[in-house]
Amino acid sequence: MIVPDLVADRVRQLARRSLVTAVVTAVLAAAGIVGAGVLGYRASSAQVAEPVTVTVRSEGTHQERRGGRRSRRTVEVRHVDVTTADGRTGRVSSEDLQVGDTARVWRRTDGGAMSEDEPSGLGVGDVLLAGGTGLVGLVLLGVAIGSARRARRLRATDVASSPRVAFALDEEKLRAEPHRVQQRVWHLPLTVTTSEHRKVAAGSSHDLFLEPGEDPVDVSAGAPRQWEGRVLHAGLLSTVVALRTSPQAPWWVTDV
Repeated sequence: MIVPDLVADRVRQLARRSLVTAVVTAVLAAAGIVGAGVLGYRASSAQVAEPVTVTVRSEGTHQERRGGRRSRRTVEVRHVDVTTADGRTGRVSSEDLQVGDTARVWRRTDGGAMSEDEPSGLGVGDVLLAGGTGLVGLVLLGVAIGSARRARRLRATDVASSPRVAFALDEEKLRAEPHRVQQRVWHLPLTVTTSEHRKVAAGSSHDLFLEPGEDPVDVSAGAPRQWEGRVLHAGLLSTVVALRTSPQAPWWVTDV
């Protein structure tokens, strides 16, 4: 069976569109993944604190709120007051430092707060930004791979040898939602009655967008109740099928 030129042209158009989508999303995915790596590297390698030598001048205690949201409590924390070599003063929470001790501590560059432990350059905002950018990149990479597979399969498709599928109009749903056929583009609810494709299960529901007068489907008697089809590609987001309402009708390639 020779596929009509109209069908072949439509299949090639869908294949080209999928290929363009694959290229664009692949570029965006690469940018997202690289961007996430750069953000993470810059945040982790940024100098957020500098080592300084201090001398302990006095000691004291202060209160801090600690624990989770449901178990927060006030605790008393020991601290020492210190002076750096350049004459600046500060406070360090410590259980070990004593008056007169000289020690090396870390002083934050964004405010001067001091601590015995080196603070991490990765804050919550940095983690969320880098992680979110990387996640978007991975999602786009998945879309790019799916679009590339769709383009490859469509280029090699043959309507006659593709898996058969049959749809029936969900008349009950259409009666409950008459607006579906009251617009310029009809929004027909279809149910799979039989299928030879493992990803298009019998009983599954699909939506078919049809524009009367533009798409090659006879709707003079209303929305067709039965559809014969071939599955050209079944993806995660959409299924490409060739449809017709009778053996004499022309094939129509579209998404459901």
